[in-house]
Amino acid sequence: MAKRKPKARATRIDNSASNNLTTEQQFQQEYAYVIKDLRRIFVLAAVMFTLLIVLNIVLR
Repeated sequence: MAKRKPKARATRIDNSASNNLTTEQQFQQEYAYVIKDLRRIFVLAAVMFTLLIVLNIVLR
């Protein structure tokens, strides 16, 4: 007996809550994880840059 693939269901997304938000609020809501990741990358880069400077001074 051959297996049948499940059919994809059409889902309706309720946009009533997002319709009340401004474009700026929607942007912040959708890309909040990007801001967190960028902040984390910036902190890591600052720590690494500081480490390079300290190593340069110590190893001279």
